[in-house]
Amino acid sequence: MKTKTILISLGVATAFFLLSTKKAFANLVHNQGFRGCDGFGCGSFGASRGDRVHQGIDIPTVKGETIFSPISGTVTRFPFPYGDDLRYTGIEIKNEIYSVKIFYLKATVPAGAIVKQGQAIATAQDIAAKYGSGMTNHIHLEVRQTPTGQIIEPTNLF
Repeated sequence: MKTKTILISLGVATAFFLLSTKKAFANLVHNQGFRGCDGFGCGSFGASRGDRVHQGIDIPTVKGETIFSPISGTVTRFPFPYGDDLRYTGIEIKNEIYSVKIFYLKATVPAGAIVKQGQAIATAQDIAAKYGSGMTNHIHLEVRQTPTGQIIEPTNLF
């Protein structure tokens, strides 16, 4: 009887551990990595951008690569990263905890769509076409707390 109780306790503890270590975000691309530094700067959160800092992270992509939703939520809008170059687009997805913006993609879901974490939502654009081969092609991810709008460092959410 003691052995059975111990085994059940270990099973419950293992299940709790596995569930509690699940990351908040799904990967945005297969074989996800993070953009290091190239001729145009670094892709990490907080990297210098002259008189400002990078408020997101950059994830390397290949033009046309499928992009997946990091969270479950509602597609609220399609923002533009550059006011003077509308070729490049983004997507914003919100739920009660997180608001994410992902830039340099072409959305394949409409505004108002309810998306699930890990669902295909877009294809990657070719940002290198704007900056040249010195820039690693990537998508850009920014994360905020939905209730407060405060920016969050997203690297450890994966």
